[in-house]
Amino acid sequence: MSLTLTIAERYLDLAGRGVGRPALDAARIALADALAVMVAATGLEPAAGPFMAYARASGSGSSTLIGQGAKTSPVFAALANGALAHAIDFEDTFEEGMVHPNASLVPAVLALAESEQSNGADVLAALAMGCDFSCRASLALDGDPARRGWYHPPVLAGLGATLGAALLLKLDAGGIRNALGLFIPQFMLGDELKRSPRSDLRAVREGFAARAAVEAALLARAGVEAVEAPLEGSSGLFAMLTGNGPKIEPFATIGMPLLGPEVGVKRWPACRGTHSAVVAALAFRAKGVMGTDIAAVTVQVGPPNDMLFVPRPQRIAPQTAIDGKFSIPFVFASAMETGGLTLASFVPGRLSAPETLALAARVDIEPELVAVGAEAVYTVSTHAGAILRETILAVPVWRTKDIGIPDLVPKVEACFEYGTQPFDAPAFLAAIADIDVQGITPLMRLV
Repeated sequence: MSLTLTIAERYLDLAGRGVGRPALDAARIALADALAVMVAATGLEPAAGPFMAYARASGSGSSTLIGQGAKTSPVFAALANGALAHAIDFEDTFEEGMVHPNASLVPAVLALAESEQSNGADVLAALAMGCDFSCRASLALDGDPARRGWYHPPVLAGLGATLGAALLLKLDAGGIRNALGLFIPQFMLGDELKRSPRSDLRAVREGFAARAAVEAALLARAGVEAVEAPLEGSSGLFAMLTGNGPKIEPFATIGMPLLGPEVGVKRWPACRGTHSAVVAALAFRAKGVMGTDIAAVTVQVGPPNDMLFVPRPQRIAPQTAIDGKFSIPFVFASAMETGGLTLASFVPGRLSAPETLALAARVDIEPELVAVGAEAVYTVSTHAGAILRETILAVPVWRTKDIGIPDLVPKVEACFEYGTQPFDAPAFLAAIADIDVQGITPLMRLV
């Protein structure tokens, strides 16, 4: 049996036995977090606007367009809502593989769940297994896709979205294989977006992945045959990304346990690789150092976080909010200047704040890689001649297994403040908590 079919069989077996409570609870947290972030994006990211307009113009349907008070087909809902999922870079992260496993998964599964009238338990199970698959796919890479010109995180997240969609549609192993095979030719993403300062792709990319996942699952259900070995073939996805087949080990332990509980909810609305800059800035401020005291900052990091410094002109003077969220110099400067990092840190006036940009221009990468076991080292030289150093061994991770719905209240409320229409945070969280019993209809009425 091929690896892709084996993976499909293992998830089907798990679905038949029942997903464990820890993974279902993690999926509930991920759903609440993802929807809150998408609500905030409706008011914060202009690039998502054309996707919403395009979806509305496509006609009516059964799937909700978040923040629009309208519905459309599941394919267009996945596209438009997916465009919101990463738009403010505040969604969760699987630290070990550095992917956002729920970004395209949540909009894809919700779009289908409404059109299929799926029950809440099936939605949570599909989310739990789709998230797990994305995490395992990230651990299965045998090489760096960027060296071959690929920007892989949304591609691997899209695999999980496709699996989740296929499981929600009750496809068999062959159908799941076909869905994965149909997803891949619909969505790949090149690394060039990192060097395009005005590109909207970094913000809206998950919309394309979510749409492709829904279309792939629906076409597979309709009987469309894809390829025999979409993941492990000599020209399969992993060979395309790295030149090598996938590592087998991550897929050998599917369900023992699922990895969703290990996924971390973001504390700060920026690329996870920049979070060491917030931790360091707060530490320097606690020592009495202010932005105006700083003459220069050098930072030691390792791959892939070195990409958060280049190209330098783009990183020290970002032109868009999503670009600022992808910059260690800007995030460090913003946190130093204001004492934190919030959604307001990336509004137009803050992106162009002279004092923040001046400090960002004094932050540069150290050629020497950070030592193994540390995430980053920040060295500050002050105008007074002092040298201070902060070694960030690891950024504290807020894993879904360690939190409950009440812990999300501050983040949900902060996100809902930026929505395009009034949103009821307490009712939203109550609907999330009761999704097993009431299903997703009450929840989707609130967004």
